[in-house]
Amino acid sequence: MSEPPAERTVVLTGATSGGLGGLPSALAEGGHLTVVTVEDDVATELAEADALVVVDDPPATDGVATFRRVRDDDWTLPVVLVGGDVSPERVEAALSAGVTEYVAAWSADRAGELAARIEAHVSTPALDGLVQAQRWGAIVGSLAHDARNPLNVVTGRLELLDVDDTHGDAIERSVGRVESLLSELSTVANVAGPIEETEPVDLAETARRVWGDVGDSPGTLRVETTATVQADPDCLQVVLERLFENALTHAGADVTVTVGDTERGFYVADDGPGVPADERARVFEQGYGTSREGEGYGLFVAERIATAHGWEVTAAESEASGARFEVRSR
Repeated sequence: MSEPPAERTVVLTGATSGGLGGLPSALAEGGHLTVVTVEDDVATELAEADALVVVDDPPATDGVATFRRVRDDDWTLPVVLVGGDVSPERVEAALSAGVTEYVAAWSADRAGELAARIEAHVSTPALDGLVQAQRWGAIVGSLAHDARNPLNVVTGRLELLDVDDTHGDAIERSVGRVESLLSELSTVANVAGPIEETEPVDLAETARRVWGDVGDSPGTLRVETTATVQADPDCLQVVLERLFENALTHAGADVTVTVGDTERGFYVADDGPGVPADERARVFEQGYGTSREGEGYGLFVAERIATAHGWEVTAAESEASGARFEVRSR
């Protein structure tokens, strides 16, 4: 004999101000749901809730803003937005922000459907990108911290041992490589989650600042852009950092790097040896590289971060026959 479906508690907000006053009763009748309606402080009711439903009708009620506040407060329950007459662009913006689901063109006869969707999300939570990124970041941070402790022991003991220079250097290089990989892993975990919000970022100013942070290189940076990029500042900085480091690694310390505009984004080009045409599709693969410096993870990190934030990076040939990487919106 099968057991009856479990009763779920759903917190609903925005139903009154959003103009969908009949939603609470319709939702309660559409499934095994206990509906708690809240208009102000949503967080006070989330401790016992299985899901949050937000009526999205900006500016009266902004479901995306509510979703972000809930995630900022570390609540990981499913967040479903419900809208009436909304544009496809609004639905796209909400889903891009990371909401669990968006039910558009709401009508009372869809109550059963909405209840079933909520039940599915609660029973088998496909956690949205923001939650996944937060959990992944916490896991990676803990692993990186724990892994560095034995590495420090190895380094300390190595100094006490009478080891041949050749073997000692090899061990130190290996330890350094592991530390570098842990650092790269932490970087990806910190910035590769779904973008929460963007802002206008001065590309030229950011490029000059990142170039100064990369290292004391006699190389030359040419900034041929006055563009403002709509981006997450941290992600833009990491992408530029990896592209600059790649140029310095493969083109040498006296490289000239140029940052300029494209129709849908910007490019970073150098006057080094470039990337062979038959390898440009592979250059972003994990571990790819023609130099042991960095073990080929720089461009992989840049591409992963760019992809996660709605950009794409492609490799081409620069006017100086070097490498050219174009970063553009999709």
